[in-house]
This record gives sequence, C-alpha cells and structure tokens, in this order.
Amino acid sequence: MRRILLSIAFIASLAISTGANASSPKEEPQAGIKRAEYVKMDPLILPIIDGDGVMQTLSLVIAIEVDGVFSADKVKAQIPRLKDAYIQDMYGNLNHHTALKNGVVQIGFIKDRLNKITDEIVGDKIDTNVLIQVVQQRQM
Repeated sequence: MRRILLSIAFIASLAISTGANASSPKEEPQAGIKRAEYVKMDPLILPIIDGDGVMQTLSLVIAIEVDGVFSADKVKAQIPRLKDAYIQDMYGNLNHHTALKNGVVQIGFIKDRLNKITDEIVGDKIDTNVLIQVVQQRQM
C-alpha cells in the first residue's frame, strides 16, 4: 500500500512539474521584441552592355529584411521607387563594368549599393537589410 501511495505521489509531482514547465515564460512570446519580416520583390533583369551590344543579362531576386509588420508595410509602399532606383544604379554600374571583375558580377559591391539606395529611399527610421536571394548571369 505504501508503494502505491509513493507511486501516486511521484506521478502527481511529475504532472505538476510538467504543467509548470509548459507555462514557463521562456516559451511565451516576449512583448516588445520585433519579429523579422521579409519584403519580397519581383526579379530584376538587367542587360550588361559593351561596345558590341548586350553581352550578358543579369537576373537578381531581392528581399528586404525589416523589423516588424509596420516596417514591412512602409517598405512595400516604396517598392516602385526602390525598383526604379535599383535599376538605374545597377544599369550604370554594370555597363561601366565597375560591378564586374573578369566578367563576373561582384555580389558584395551590388549588395552595398542596394543597401545604400534602400536607406536613402526608405529613411533612417526603418532598419533594413537587402538580401540577394538569387543571382543569375547569362552570356548572350
């Protein structure tokens, strides 16, 4: 009989401790911490031109990382301006071959340029980071 009571007490203590762990504050979402959101853009397709015409095409798939839904909505509203600025800047840099090294696009250079443009258009109040998800170069 004593063993049965000890077993019941042990099982009850496990049930109570498991229930306490399930409601621990570690598993609850913390208030005030913003969750990263990603604003996806349509692919950008840019020609790379030399003296003979189009020598390559470059396709970029870009997403912009922001903190929270509010910031994501603000960035989404600026997508047309961002796309226009990205295309203008990259068109110039690609065709002057400042973004190329031995015919290969330098991703670090492009990412730095895109981050700078994004900060200029979106503003300092929203923290952004441009993520280059896909880069495709195709010879013509």
